[in-house]
Amino acid sequence: MAHHHDAAFEDEQSLAERIVRAAIRAYRLHPFDSVDAEVVAEVAGIEVTTVERLFPTWDALLLVTYDRWTQLRGTRRRNPPTCTIEHVRMTLAEDVADPGLVRVLAGAITIAAADTGFAELFRKRFEEYAEQLSSGLERDVESGSERLAIPAYQAATQLLAVYEGLQIQMLVRPHIDVLVEFDRAVRTLRQGWREREVRAWDLDEVVLTS
Repeated sequence: MAHHHDAAFEDEQSLAERIVRAAIRAYRLHPFDSVDAEVVAEVAGIEVTTVERLFPTWDALLLVTYDRWTQLRGTRRRNPPTCTIEHVRMTLAEDVADPGLVRVLAGAITIAAADTGFAELFRKRFEEYAEQLSSGLERDVESGSERLAIPAYQAATQLLAVYEGLQIQMLVRPHIDVLVEFDRAVRTLRQGWREREVRAWDLDEVVLTS
């Protein structure tokens, strides 16, 4: 009886994995708003009731698809990045080659900003990525490959803003070379990161002592 239960569980897992792979393919083939349970079922070659049984809510399937797809990024890199900025640049290059994922990421932002049950889960994904970038920049400072005069989390927020902004530009202004623009933006970012912010009291002190 236990063996039968385990086999059935494995079948359900395999079926769920098949649905997630189909969802990724569906988002690669179709606009974000055009993908639903029926489209995923058609791509997977199964009944739509099966999709709805294993994923009773659409946001649940989208979240699992989001996680699986983002985990796949970077798995085909020949050489690991040497620093956090290079990691983000490689990720952006992978986004250019896989715009369906960027459409899903853009859709996830809308969900994260809404007042729904899954909003907090999507917000957590974005916060975790910002924390990863912050930790990466801290390691870069320790290794001597980066210099920061501001807290790493602030630099990570700015880097993430450039990266996510160029993702959107890639979708709505496809004629732009986002990798070229990324390199330009990063040069400006790094200059700002290395300059110590002059506070108002510093200026007053300069005046009083001069």
